[in-house]
Amino acid sequence: MSPKSLLFAALVFPVALLAADQPKVTAFERSQGWRLLDASDWHGYRANKLPANWQARDGSFFGAAGAALVTNDAFADFELTFDWKIAEGGNGAVYFRVFEDESAPEKSGPVMQLAGHGDVLGGNGLSAPDRKVSPQFDVWYRCKIVVFGNSVEYWVNGEKVMGYMLDTPDWRKAIAASANPSVAKFVSERSGRVAVVGEGIELRNVKVRAI
Repeated sequence: MSPKSLLFAALVFPVALLAADQPKVTAFERSQGWRLLDASDWHGYRANKLPANWQARDGSFFGAAGAALVTNDAFADFELTFDWKIAEGGNGAVYFRVFEDESAPEKSGPVMQLAGHGDVLGGNGLSAPDRKVSPQFDVWYRCKIVVFGNSVEYWVNGEKVMGYMLDTPDWRKAIAASANPSVAKFVSERSGRVAVVGEGIELRNVKVRAI
């Protein structure tokens, strides 16, 4: 195994251990403004309760094909951390600054791709991440999304894999060149909900704080 592969394995292994713990917020995390998002903090997209394709049990959310899981609260500038793993053949993505006027979350908010998107973890659907990580099935990953103003960062297992700016000439150029017409609204909101879509995905330890 190469030194680079060993480093990547070292980054992944601790997450697999921690993910088995019951999700909680420590006193220090609470003092820093973090809070845990449990089942009471979510609803189905354009619905008032958890969607049938998402099951909450033992501190985890299990997603199947169907409606998105959406936070009750909206966030402008924030940090979001979460642990996740995917079953073989599954897919998943996290959208932010989502508003529920559109028919689906992918039509209103920027995205962090998790799995099932060209074998790349951490892309935004418009450009490739700075560091390519190919997600493996049944392996826990810890991700972080940091949004402050127009600045967006994606982190995987403590390593920054992508950073970009919203609402810049380069961003608008990428939107104009995209084959997906829904991305045109990716900069229309400065605050919005977080939405998770996925099939065969398990999500836990979802924590957020305003910055």
